[in-house]
Amino acid sequence: VDPGFEHFDYSQVLSEAPVNLKLAKALMRDGVAMIDNVPDAEDAEVLRHFTYEALGGLQKDPAREEPNWKIQKRENAKSISYDHDKGLNLHTDQSIPPHGEPGLLLSMHYVEGTGANTLVDAFAAAEELRRTDPEGFELLATYGYDAERDFIASRVDSAQQHTKRLLVTRKNKIFQTDADGNLKRVMYNEVFRTPLTLPYDVFPKWYKAFNKYVDMIHSDEWRVVQPMQKGQILLMHNWRVMHGRKARSASPTRTVVGGTITREAFYSKSRELVREVEGVDMPH
Repeated sequence: VDPGFEHFDYSQVLSEAPVNLKLAKALMRDGVAMIDNVPDAEDAEVLRHFTYEALGGLQKDPAREEPNWKIQKRENAKSISYDHDKGLNLHTDQSIPPHGEPGLLLSMHYVEGTGANTLVDAFAAAEELRRTDPEGFELLATYGYDAERDFIASRVDSAQQHTKRLLVTRKNKIFQTDADGNLKRVMYNEVFRTPLTLPYDVFPKWYKAFNKYVDMIHSDEWRVVQPMQKGQILLMHNWRVMHGRKARSASPTRTVVGGTITREAFYSKSRELVREVEGVDMPH
């Protein structure tokens, strides 16, 4: 069952500025948008073209030449990302960002096969936690969790060439808020979590709140499933929406390419569209 996110036609987005602007607004309003009727591709050239023209372009990856990643099923994979028969827990991309700040948008193009991605509005779930357990919310917004990623070792199953070593250790807060306490970003990926170095008296309370939030986002109350097939692009607000993979839902030929888009690139493109379509100059 399609969860009902707004769908856009690939060619219309690229040829009609008002439709492109409508897409940008949908991503900020709903957190997710679908692109249909995407031309056939063997690799990421179509995704790179679309994101460059409509959203500002893919973010450069520091460990490979291509800005995009590519995921195909691999037998006896060491990384769960490449073992398509298994489910992949909900997470944000770049939870350990190589550039200091995670990409604002995440793009995912099914160039072959079918599958199903799980999605959750991490902001909505966080606000429910704040309402029902204010102390738990505050703990996850105050204390970071330890995490580490080796950008070569974590991609050992990839068919792409990753040549530049990069080991990043971070201690990010799961809930990141502005000066007024409003959520501005959620960052979390269980795959890269390492032993916690929280204060002794804080640990049991933090871990209880952490488990409560993780159980929430993986429950059917909060999680939705988006069916995917060849010729579709899934776009997500990576600061707000977590994504995963439904177990035993992928076809053997499932091949997905994707990448992130920085806030600066997307905001710049959005300013151009607002000026062209609405005749308004957005603030810097």
